[in-house]
Amino acid sequence: MKKHSTLPRAGDITRRTVLRGAAGISMFLPLMEAFGQVNGTSPKRLVTVFTANGDDIDQRFTSRGETNWVFADMLTPFERHRQHLLVLDGINKYHHRLPAGEVSDGHQQGGSALAPWKSGPGSYPIGGTCDANGQNCQNIGWVLGPSIDKAIGDRILQDNPSLPYRHLNLRVGDGGNNIWNVHSHAGPVGSQNPINPDTNPFSVYTRLFQGIDFSGQQNLAKRLAMKRSALDLVNGELNALKPKVSAADRVRLEQHTESMRDVERQLSAQTGNRPACGPLTLGTMMSNQQAQDPNNHQVVGQLFFKIIAMSFACDLVRTVNFNWSGNTSDRIYRNIGLTEGHHTLSHLTDGTAFQKIRQVKKYLYEESVKLHDELMRLPENGKTVFDSTLVVHWSELSQGDTHQKDRDLVVMATGDSGVFRRGRFLDFNSQPKRAFSNMLISCWHFMGYPTVMDWGEPLLFNPQGANLNTGPLPGLV
Repeated sequence: MKKHSTLPRAGDITRRTVLRGAAGISMFLPLMEAFGQVNGTSPKRLVTVFTANGDDIDQRFTSRGETNWVFADMLTPFERHRQHLLVLDGINKYHHRLPAGEVSDGHQQGGSALAPWKSGPGSYPIGGTCDANGQNCQNIGWVLGPSIDKAIGDRILQDNPSLPYRHLNLRVGDGGNNIWNVHSHAGPVGSQNPINPDTNPFSVYTRLFQGIDFSGQQNLAKRLAMKRSALDLVNGELNALKPKVSAADRVRLEQHTESMRDVERQLSAQTGNRPACGPLTLGTMMSNQQAQDPNNHQVVGQLFFKIIAMSFACDLVRTVNFNWSGNTSDRIYRNIGLTEGHHTLSHLTDGTAFQKIRQVKKYLYEESVKLHDELMRLPENGKTVFDSTLVVHWSELSQGDTHQKDRDLVVMATGDSGVFRRGRFLDFNSQPKRAFSNMLISCWHFMGYPTVMDWGEPLLFNPQGANLNTGPLPGLV
C-alpha cells in the first residue's frame, strides 16, 4: 500500500495549516513566570551594603587617577574586584539644608539616606540638643518617604506581578529597632513607615524558599528536550514543503520558519534560565538570640549573603537592603583584636583611634566583597548572577568624629551588565558637588527605569534654585 504523505499539496497551504505545528509546539511551552524571563535576559538586581560610623577621609587613597587610582590599606579588600568597580569619592548628602525640626542628627538622618526625604515629628531625641541635665531635648521622628529598596521593589512588582517578594531588608545584629537602627522605609511620600529588618538568616531562608520544588529544575530540562524534538519535526516538514509550493507560499513558510526559530531561541534560553537555583545548606539552626549575638556577626553576615545570591538565582526578589549593623553600632570586634566599641572609636579624634577605625572598615570590606563572590558562583544565561547585579557599599557618614556627610565614599560593583563603565575612580569633591540623591537616581537607571530623574526631596540635590541638578551621577555610563 502506498504511504500517503502528511504534507499538504501546493496551493493547499492556509494560515491554519502553517500554524498547526506552531499550535502543537506552543502547548508545550511552560509557564516560566515564577522562575524569571522566558527570553533569556537576566533581570537587574540591586543590593545596598551598609557599614556604620564612616571611615577616615584622608586615608582612602594614595593616588586618585580615573583608571590608575591606588587604594590605601583600608580599602584594599576591593582591589581584587577592581575591574568591576565604580569608586565614587566626595558625594554629599546635603542633609544640612533640611529645615530645623525636619532633620535629625548625623547618624539618624545619615542612616535614612536610602530614603532621601525630610524627617517628620516624633519622640526620638536629636543628638547634642539636650540641656546640661539631659532634659528639654529636641525630638524628631522617622523620615517621610520610602527607601530605594522598597520604591524600586514596588515598581518591579508592578511590572512583574508574579515575583514572590518585593524586597528584602536584612540586618546583622541586635533586634532593637529605632531611628538609629532602621534603614528601610515603606512610605509613601509624606508618611512615616519604618520597616523592621530580619536578623535571623534561618527564618529568612524558610520564608523565602518554603514550597519551592527544586527537582522541578531538573524536570524542566527533560521537558525542554522533548519540545526541541517536536520543534525539529515541524521544521523538517516545513523545509520539505518549500520546493513544492508557490513563491507566495514560500514567503509564508519563511515567515513561519522564522517564528519557529524564535520559539527555538526561547527554548534555548529556558534551558539555562535558572540552572543555579537550588537548596542551601546553612549549617546549625540559630535561635534569634544566637543570630543577634555580636560574636556571631561574621557567620550571620555570610549566611545572609548566600541567601541573597540564591534568592536572585531563583528570581524570588530583586532588591535587597543589607546592613552589617545599625547606625551608631558599638559592636566590639574582638575577633580582630579590638577591645573598644566601633561607635566609641569613631568619636575619638586621635591617631590610634583612626587606625582602629580603618582596621574595622578593612575587616568589614573583606567580609562584604564575599557577596560579590557568592553572586559570581551562580551561572545565569551564559554569564553569572553578578553580571546583572549592582552592589552599592555605603555608610551614613563620611567620618564619625565630626558627623561629616559632605565627602561620602560610595563603592559600586557590578559584573558585565552593560550599563555602567566600570574599573574607574570618579572624584566628586570639586564644585558643584554631586549628591547622594543623584547616586540613588543612578540606581534607578541601572534597574531599568531611566525616566526617573527627580526621586527624593529637592533640597537634597545640588545646586539649588533654577539650576537644580536632578538626574543620575554624570560619568557612570
